[in-house]
Amino acid sequence: MYLDYWSLESSPFEAVPDSRFFFHAPQYDDGLAALNYAVRDAGEPALITGPVGCGKTLLLRAVRRQLSPDDYHVVFVPELADSTVGLLRRVAYSMSREVPADTAAALDAITRCIDDAEQCGRPVVVMLDDWPVTATPELFEELRWLLNPDTETTGVNALFACEPFDALSKWPDWLAQRLFSTVTLTPLTPTDVPEYLAHRLRGAGHADGTVFTRGAAAVIAEWAGGVPRVVHRVAHLALHIAALQLRQQVDEQTVRQAFTRLVKPTMTGTHCPRAPEVVM
Repeated sequence: MYLDYWSLESSPFEAVPDSRFFFHAPQYDDGLAALNYAVRDAGEPALITGPVGCGKTLLLRAVRRQLSPDDYHVVFVPELADSTVGLLRRVAYSMSREVPADTAAALDAITRCIDDAEQCGRPVVVMLDDWPVTATPELFEELRWLLNPDTETTGVNALFACEPFDALSKWPDWLAQRLFSTVTLTPLTPTDVPEYLAHRLRGAGHADGTVFTRGAAAVIAEWAGGVPRVVHRVAHLALHIAALQLRQQVDEQTVRQAFTRLVKPTMTGTHCPRAPEVVM
């Protein structure tokens, strides 16, 4: 690894979203504010959409980081689009870390968790990451129970993250009417990428983040289409190559060497309007 060579305390470009590296670009700050308001004040569901790799999961985790466990019971449910066991069983497992035998057992576990949290004055917030765009009627029925449980409490609030789609036309009316806000993330702009790289490096322990030259950052931005996850792949490999070559900085030539070892991503579906959209 290149950590010692670049005087880093941790890897700056891991694939796993880490809210410690939250990047304060306007679209992320606006999204964070909208989601916090949906949880703390509105008490209604909110939706994050955006192309794959643009920071939806990281934004959810940043919200979770800001919600004190003394005030909220936050349940994070990852990778729902690939799940085959049902929403309620996934939520129950995320709440208790025990696998419910069936949907009825899941309902009992969720109800107990909601009641216990409410007795402590902690509203339950469920974060549903990678919500399937083509959700089935059965999945929506399970969601309806989750948001309207048969308890004496105020119930559950939910934050969704999924790929871009028109929720108002594809979601059932009962859910679309409750949707408080929609946050749409887009790829980073070419002017964002140099500061994004420096921000990640500073967060990993580098003194000032000045490792990538402006030319290197520019070609990374173009090749990656501004998608943070793709930026990470290139930057990680370029740091490794530059360290092996005992370079003082990562320059354009080094980045182009990294390109030859990577598969260029398909950008289909990632070209959204650059301006962030927050609908309240």
